[in-house]
Amino acid sequence: MDITALPGPAVSGRIRTGAHLRCPDPSPHPTLGGASIAFVSAPLWEALTAMAAGLDPAATAADPAGSACDALRLIVAAAEDTADPHEPAGRLYATPSVVELGRRPIWLLRPDGPHGPVTAAFPADL
Repeated sequence: MDITALPGPAVSGRIRTGAHLRCPDPSPHPTLGGASIAFVSAPLWEALTAMAAGLDPAATAADPAGSACDALRLIVAAAEDTADPHEPAGRLYATPSVVELGRRPIWLLRPDGPHGPVTAAFPADL
């Protein structure tokens, strides 16, 4: 698997900081209504790679991107839609805080609306 940096500092005008990378895993996520994650913030990607290396050093050495994607997929399985009853569903999902990621949650945002591409990031990266 290869992960490619996007030109410029943002995926969308609504995402304000940090570099975002194309997610190498095109698989749909049941938690996200079958959507795949299109982009991952660079700080989250680094943390996922470190987390994967701590869990399975040999697998991460052999396939760092695949191991980071596996870790992301496991964490995203616990994500929940944050929409209130009067808001449209599917725009922002959040995971519980993850100890291995510095007790930070992952947010999964569709900055262009509930059917747009999904960006995974720490809240501070959005």
